[in-house]
Amino acid sequence: MALVGDLVLILFIAMVFGFVAYKVKFPLVVGYLIGGAGASWFLADFVHIGEVESVAAIGLALLMFTLGLEFSLKRLRSLGEIIILGSLLQIILTIICGIFFFPFFGYDLYNSFFLGAVFSLSSTAVVVKILTDRGEIDSLHGEIAVGWLLVQDLATLPLIVLLPAIGGAMQSGGTLLWSFLSVARAMAVSIFGLIVILLLGRKIIPFLIEKVAQTKIRELLLLSVVLICLAFAYVSNNVGFSFALGAFLGGMVIASTAANHAVFSEVRPLRDIFSIIFFVSLGFLLDPNFLWQNLPLILFLTVMLILGKFLLSSLLVLVLGYHTRVAFFVGVMLTSVGEFAFILGQIGKTQGLIGNETYMLILSITMMSLIISSPLIVGMERIYRIVRGILKRYFTFLVPIFKSFDEQKLDKTLTYSEHAVVLGHGRVGKYISHALFSSGIEYVVVDYNNHIIKNLRKSGIAVIYGDPSEIDVLKAANVDKAKVVVIAIPDRFATEVIISHCLSLNPNIIIICRTHHEEDQNKLKELGVEVLIQPEFEAALSITGKLLKLYNLNLPYIEDRIATLKKEHGF
Repeated sequence: MALVGDLVLILFIAMVFGFVAYKVKFPLVVGYLIGGAGASWFLADFVHIGEVESVAAIGLALLMFTLGLEFSLKRLRSLGEIIILGSLLQIILTIICGIFFFPFFGYDLYNSFFLGAVFSLSSTAVVVKILTDRGEIDSLHGEIAVGWLLVQDLATLPLIVLLPAIGGAMQSGGTLLWSFLSVARAMAVSIFGLIVILLLGRKIIPFLIEKVAQTKIRELLLLSVVLICLAFAYVSNNVGFSFALGAFLGGMVIASTAANHAVFSEVRPLRDIFSIIFFVSLGFLLDPNFLWQNLPLILFLTVMLILGKFLLSSLLVLVLGYHTRVAFFVGVMLTSVGEFAFILGQIGKTQGLIGNETYMLILSITMMSLIISSPLIVGMERIYRIVRGILKRYFTFLVPIFKSFDEQKLDKTLTYSEHAVVLGHGRVGKYISHALFSSGIEYVVVDYNNHIIKNLRKSGIAVIYGDPSEIDVLKAANVDKAKVVVIAIPDRFATEVIISHCLSLNPNIIIICRTHHEEDQNKLKELGVEVLIQPEFEAALSITGKLLKLYNLNLPYIEDRIATLKKEHGF
């Protein structure tokens, strides 16, 4: 009964602090961690943390299991070499920086290596949630950041194998060659073991899951899925791998079956409950005395880590050929330390690779970074403009350096007038551009994706490389002489700035704009947008027209119904 009491208390803490986190627009995981850490000050004597950790381990297994279910080599290939190269370089360079940085604070070589590896990962859950809320998941910086984070998540798997192998080799006190051979042997055995597990799993597990799925009994499907998840985790843990890695492999095996989506829908509620217990219990594990006694050091290291990850990620994005705006946004989104830091830290502690002090430091810095980075990501547009203004005013010597990345490029001097200006050449802008090209209408494309610009230039299209929200870029596109501007970028905050600049250059210009948010309609109209498109609503109108035709309703009636829907919607 003691465990039941512990779970009731933990779930109550999760509900209260999760609700508070939601209200202040923080990630829920931050609320769970703070709730657990805060409760540990007062309730540590009332919770049997050893029993709770056993339940939390199930949450960890289910978390890794669902990650395996969503794993897709096809999606990884679609990210492109640039994202894969950039993310791997960022992980390696962060580890190297950790090896040189943490010894100044009294950590030995292995602990410094471990901390660098753990802190090289960023929070996928936090970034995806914020980008989705802002409607920027399909933006250029959104796609780069999400792709980057996916590669980081996948890098967790070799780290789960490598960190214990390297730790064991270094603790044995052998020669450098012997240590290298030990690590290589561990990797070879691990790879061989993984291949055996996957081959056996791909032959047996899919057959069993599909047979169970054919019964159409949800209880049996859920039971078999949880059994496979925990069995893979248990076997993996007992043959020298980690509990978390085994669970991931179980999910990866089931991902190849036809029932993978049904499996995910069944296991997700269980995963959510148990993973919440996992994160709250991690908060309980945070020693309040350690946090209080080391608060200045923790805050300093957190700030240094955020600045270091931001600078490193931003520079890599710049070097890989992207605009400073994109580099800044991606850098901000990668400043946090990810949820997998908790997992790696727990593995390191349970296997005796790191001491309790190092583990507490990981918990403390990860939690602090999530708390600090969340508002930074939410306000990154405003922060970018403030930083850009400060650089232009007080650090003028840096302006030419950034201009070399953001230089406006034209094949020829524009002489267009009464032309169209298409801002953004992504999923929407490329179709608009194609229609203008095939219709023989003069137009200019503005985008800050250098790779798109290069392809357009080869096609002989007038293009400008630059940030559409910069007034100098709009001047270069001859907005003052244009007939219409099409805003085809998904950035809702930059859109307002673009509208203001366009109307200041040309008060008579026609502005066509898209928005994904109904609450933005009146505001954009008041700013001066003449034609407003909401993609989801336009899709609904198209479906409605086709649907009514299937019921043989006459065309005037259908047009009247669609007109009524537009009027009710504010269009």
